[in-house]
Amino acid sequence: MKGSRRVRAIRVAGRAAGRDYQGRSWVYFLLSAQTRGLSLGVNLSPSGACDYRCCYCDIPKVSALHRAPVDVQGLALELGAALDFVASGQVVHEPSYSRFPKEWLSLRQVMLSGEGEPTLCPNFVEVMETLVHARALGRYPFFKLVLETNGSGLQRPEVQQALELFTAQDEVWMKLDAGTDSQFHGMSGVDTPFREVLARILELGRRRPIVIQSLFASVDGSPPARGEIQNYVRCLGLLQEQGAVIQRVHIQSVMNWVESSRCTHLPLAILSEIACQVRRELGVEVEVF
Repeated sequence: MKGSRRVRAIRVAGRAAGRDYQGRSWVYFLLSAQTRGLSLGVNLSPSGACDYRCCYCDIPKVSALHRAPVDVQGLALELGAALDFVASGQVVHEPSYSRFPKEWLSLRQVMLSGEGEPTLCPNFVEVMETLVHARALGRYPFFKLVLETNGSGLQRPEVQQALELFTAQDEVWMKLDAGTDSQFHGMSGVDTPFREVLARILELGRRRPIVIQSLFASVDGSPPARGEIQNYVRCLGLLQEQGAVIQRVHIQSVMNWVESSRCTHLPLAILSEIACQVRRELGVEVEVF
């Protein structure tokens, strides 16, 4: 995959930032509150391959899953150049970033994410080895790795093998936007049994702490019902009771810039109410974006 990809705007403290590829194919800069500043993203699915069809997603859907491997040599070159650029301090002089506070522009993490579901990448192990090797060289300050996933590929042996390379400082952000079958199917657009989704979260949460990433939206003009939120919180509680260690929960909504015929942004007051309920009933750290 050659050529630059378009920048997607996201809101950071009232300012616009986004996935900034700067002509690269695999590595992009990302600046957001959720990533706590500047991150490097690694796009493991430039074709947009994803097995979910979330009603709020703005990435064009592909008719078939084209699981193209990542060019790990190209990735290594792009990653090294991007890390050098950040380490040099030149990023603070970039016109697109000069309006942000300087403390936002130190590298927070390297994220395995992108345009689709990263765990579907056929050479996931090679990608992980490339990232771990770059970190182990010691040329840069330590950076943590973050896998952002819907969990659908976690059972693949190669993904299990790759996750063994994660340290205790690294994180897995797992998507969970629902608390019941009907709510899950409506949000995700797939017919995967909800119990399988929960089983994948539970299995990984028993092995290492996880971050739950949840999006709530007004769908077809209606915000989530109180019962839906209660089911969602109850679901998190059951995962905890069964042994999943939830490090923290991210509560977010559709970004205002996303054009969706069905989903619109929820007010901060509603998101805060959801966060308060999760924090009160489960005793975990919750962040609202």
